[in-house]
Amino acid sequence: MKKLLVLIVCLPILLASCTKDNATISLTFKKGTAVYADIEEIRTVELVSTPRMIENAGKLFIGENYILIGENGKGIHVLDNTDPSNPINIGFLQLPFTKEFFVDNDMIYAESQYDFIKIDLSDINNPVMVDRVEYAFAEAIENADGLVLVGFSYETVTRSFKTDSEEAEELKDSYYLYYDYNNSVIPASSVPSSFVGSERGVKGTVNKIAVYSNHVYVVSNSKLHTFQDSPSDIMLVGSTDIGWDNETIYSEGNHLFIGTQSSMIIMDVTNPSSPYETSTYNHPNSCDPVLPIGNIAYLTLRTADFTGCSGDENTLEVLDISNLNNPEQITSIPMASPYGMTMINNKLYVGEGKWNVNI
Repeated sequence: MKKLLVLIVCLPILLASCTKDNATISLTFKKGTAVYADIEEIRTVELVSTPRMIENAGKLFIGENYILIGENGKGIHVLDNTDPSNPINIGFLQLPFTKEFFVDNDMIYAESQYDFIKIDLSDINNPVMVDRVEYAFAEAIENADGLVLVGFSYETVTRSFKTDSEEAEELKDSYYLYYDYNNSVIPASSVPSSFVGSERGVKGTVNKIAVYSNHVYVVSNSKLHTFQDSPSDIMLVGSTDIGWDNETIYSEGNHLFIGTQSSMIIMDVTNPSSPYETSTYNHPNSCDPVLPIGNIAYLTLRTADFTGCSGDENTLEVLDISNLNNPEQITSIPMASPYGMTMINNKLYVGEGKWNVNI
């Protein structure tokens, strides 16, 4: 799924102050110990399996005749929705380590470990894997036996480090430390990121995959990955560094709108294989989905301690993007904890986490 593993970024919790000479610091953090496996065994798992119970539901997609429900880390449940009053669970797509997915014209685009996968669901009773791009998002991280990093086991620990140590430096920006088989720190920037999907045609914002002109775009923490799509295959054509803390992507016209924790990046895809930056709109550090519609872009800026979105900014920003080279704020609306948005029948619905949905 993603080149695996979900990289969540939160601020470390200081349990004790530095010593008087500022030589050491005590921190509480999540310690991730690397788990390794045979990547080829993962790749050869049979795609279609019998129906199973839904235990850890993720993304929900409702198509014309079917419903797809993500099972976090395992795959996708397929339900026949020919009779909407009685959906029938008819099968399960086994995609080890996948988190979510993207649907466009009966095609599923999903990450599975390091790979990007395309599945044809035009016949819901006979899903077919069209293609798999191996190591689409990262090179393999191996142990001494040639097994590949496939995840981490986690525990909450408190440790003291020298203030100039690698661990202390990593924990300035993350609540997680990752250790390999030698108990050496794996830099967070090297840990393969997970991806979050959405479906085309619905104006929703929490997605890291977008489709435009026979191309598929995926954002990871620091890169924009571009895939050329055809009926028979899918091919990685390039990966572009676009900064850090990229969170969401949405296509509108011949542009991509990328939400990061500090900005909205607008990318021109007039040449779909060669996206380039048009402009950047900066905002206070926060979690930042972006929803562009015509000449308007909506941004929800959310912060909360120890969630990966530390700060005190909780607003809905409305931007004029009629000039894509110079987006300008129209208004900023205070909110409690905006999680994302969707547009339905010209009404904007903004999630407020546990508080509700505002319109």
